[in-house]
Amino acid sequence: MKIIHTSDLHIGKVLYGEELTENHQAFFGQLLQLVKNEQPDALLVAGDIYETSNPSVASKRLFNENMLRIHEALPSMSIVIISGNHDSAQRVGVDSSLWELANVRIVTSIAEQENDEVDYDAHIVELKNSDGKTCGFVGAVPFAYEQSFPKTSGGENRVTAFYRGLLHRMSERNSEHLPLLLMGHLTVAGNLDFSGHKLDSIGGVEAVSVADFSDEFDYFALGHIHHPQFVCDANEKVRYSGTPIAVSFDEPFDHSVSVVTFDEQNQPQVREHKIEVPHRLITVPAEPTDFTAALNALKAFPLDGSEYVRLNVKQETAPSDALAKATDCLSSIDSKLLTINYVRTDGGRDSKSVTNVTLSEFRELTPLEVAKRALGDQFTEEMEQTFKEVLKMLND
Repeated sequence: MKIIHTSDLHIGKVLYGEELTENHQAFFGQLLQLVKNEQPDALLVAGDIYETSNPSVASKRLFNENMLRIHEALPSMSIVIISGNHDSAQRVGVDSSLWELANVRIVTSIAEQENDEVDYDAHIVELKNSDGKTCGFVGAVPFAYEQSFPKTSGGENRVTAFYRGLLHRMSERNSEHLPLLLMGHLTVAGNLDFSGHKLDSIGGVEAVSVADFSDEFDYFALGHIHHPQFVCDANEKVRYSGTPIAVSFDEPFDHSVSVVTFDEQNQPQVREHKIEVPHRLITVPAEPTDFTAALNALKAFPLDGSEYVRLNVKQETAPSDALAKATDCLSSIDSKLLTINYVRTDGGRDSKSVTNVTLSEFRELTPLEVAKRALGDQFTEEMEQTFKEVLKMLND
């Protein structure tokens, strides 16, 4: 069996006023060609389809039209999609019945209990190959806060208990010992690389340990963390595919999708397929320096005219003509300066104060980060949890 694993598309992302639509279109074009070349049995999209919970019509059209093209290229391929913490479960899932006509299964909510029994089958997708034979099972679990999962009797983490129960049901249906796959949009406990993330926002998705049930599945297709990686180097079956395109200047790593092939013993072999985009995100210089040195570095940097650029400056105060001077450095080519990143050198002000950021920096802050910066030490853990719950209610 073969699958393609991707996540965290963040369609509709606007970076300092610049839409990333061309990069997203390039990704979908390469994904379409990859599906044609690899002929996988399934495409798994592990959450954060959109950048916001209320995506624009253009964002929806971009996703819908490209997913239909991919389905038309390989109708036998199952497409399984879960919602992430950036998505509105209701908006993503509203057309799920229609999508099933295109062999697309969308799971956006935790199945309800009836008579204390959880409907795990609502989360299980039976994969079929091009001959119509069952070749594996996927347990698809969307993003949800722990309190949204069924209660447990022994005080066990609800998310962990749900996955264990789901795997038990999948095993009951798996009489031929086919590959068992899980999907999730969450933080799995491990030595993770959080490059590209504001760490304040990572806490919005509960950390879960898979150690207690890691022997029961063959691959865990994860979303939420943007850097592609295995959760444990010694265990190459718990994986974040990462973002297929950079959605932040703090993601200097290669972006890719994961092609996963299972052998006769259901052992996964993972290949990264790199995604190329028309507009790379470039930070110059790599380490912040004074404004004059940063300008010289920008002039010397080998740009091809298509990049989106962030100038990296470390200086106590910003020159009044900084933006004009930096923009003038790119006047002879088509590369665009999107922002100047200022790292303050004056020690008399709190670098985390909400009043000590530029307008462009403020736009990049999450609501939770703004609250934490505004209240500082007065922002308790209880307040943080309440804040997250209110945000979730507003997004839904």
